[in-house]
Amino acid sequence: MAEKLFLSTFTIDTHRNNIIKKIEVKNTAELVKFAIEQNLD
Repeated sequence: MAEKLFLSTFTIDTHRNNIIKKIEVKNTAELVKFAIEQNLD
């Protein structure tokens, strides 16, 4: 993803961690589950 968006992997990790905190899930697996449940594909 980082390469396609011309961003560093650190930037992607930071954004993912911020989203995890904002929607109050515990980890990436729960984030993916949340996205699927919300039809965010």
